[in-house]
Amino acid sequence: MMSNFFFFSFFFPCPQFLLNQLEFAGNYSWVWSESFSMSSADLFKKFTLQNVAQIANSSHREQMQVRHDLAEQYPQLADFWEDIMPRKSDIMLVRCHDQVHCVTLVSAQPEVLFFNHHSGPYIPHLKLLHKYPFILQRHQVDVGACKHVLSGANIMCPGLTSKGGYITPEIPAGQLVAVYVETKEHAVAIGKTLMSSEEIKKVNSGPCIENIHHVGDGLWMNRVLSASHIGAR
Repeated sequence: MMSNFFFFSFFFPCPQFLLNQLEFAGNYSWVWSESFSMSSADLFKKFTLQNVAQIANSSHREQMQVRHDLAEQYPQLADFWEDIMPRKSDIMLVRCHDQVHCVTLVSAQPEVLFFNHHSGPYIPHLKLLHKYPFILQRHQVDVGACKHVLSGANIMCPGLTSKGGYITPEIPAGQLVAVYVETKEHAVAIGKTLMSSEEIKKVNSGPCIENIHHVGDGLWMNRVLSASHIGAR
């Protein structure tokens, strides 16, 4: 019901209506190489269950590697891994088209917790970020930029530098950040910075954050991925 609502809300010009429905409630050293590029418009804007290519239980070695990589990338979650991915639970890797890999747990309703592209860093699903907002640093756009973010557009410098926007100091280019909208509690998108905080203020023109995953995109609307979804029509 909620997923259908978000899809329907995309066609309303006022993002405030959509944002009012959001109910989900350290160390930020990971920086991507300049060669890593990934866009929500490319991967998740049209993401559906048809994109699921393979779902399989992981070997013990694979599971240990995933847990190690996640713990290394998100040290802020050290006290919460038992809640997110209990040690006795089995990890399932969902391989999708376009080299997208999703991490879920073996269960009746396996929800995507993290995903990555090729061998890139793990990125939290937005609903997981809403529960643990401290794992990513944040930039904030004014409310006027919100509808563009929710359509999958990259975030432009003026959306952060204008009244209502906020730029967290000293974030380098190539870092994963949460994108918030003024007055709203939860992040509406996750992106990769294309400029440092200082460059955003100085240049104040063009895109500054690549929009990777946002509220209402295909991954948001299809968080539960199971074997029954392979080749779903």
